Amino acid sequence: MLEALAHHYHHLQNEHKRAAPESSTRRRIEPRMSHVRDQFERSLAEWVADEELQRAWSDHLHYRRPEPPGPPAVRPLVFRGTSDDRATVEVRGKPGEELEVEIDGSLVGRIVAEKDFAAVDPSFRFRLDRTEFRETFVASRDAVQALADSLADGGSPPWEYATELLADGLIDVHFALTARGRRALARLPE
Repeated sequence: MLEALAHHYHHLQNEHKRAAPESSTRRRIEPRMSHVRDQFERSLAEWVADEELQRAWSDHLHYRRPEPPGPPAVRPLVFRGTSDDRATVEVRGKPGEELEVEIDGSLVGRIVAEKDFAAVDPSFRFRLDRTEFRETFVASRDAVQALADSLADGGSPPWEYATELLADGLIDVHFALTARGRRALARLPE
């Protein structure tokens, strides 16, 4: 996301430089640049904890320094669960790509089953070969409740829980609710 925002900002900067001073094109581009810059800074503060890496990304945006090598790209969590014999499965992947299936930390295969994980039924289970996995969540109850509250009242997203909610696959990097997030919210008591 940081790469995309920086690329977009640099593109707008180039357009701004090419436009004649005091032109309507420049006036139209300036608020867009400001919006992208603000979005970049907000994302940087929310998703990158390391201050040195934050500085490197900021230098990349403002001074066109080389793009930093981190943080590692997010591998969205689509499903996490446990079996009766206590094996833990994690299914990760981006929309439109193959999903990686790991059991107890070891890659056991790749599947093309994105639609299978679009279910919103809170009792959803994943079956691999003859093993069935019940879905589990690690995000705190406070984080899930704050997410539910923000959706119910249309208020600001619970930014203080963003990292936790993203790590558990309940939201995407744009703070949009995922199918896994819908399943977690459906488990909340009324």
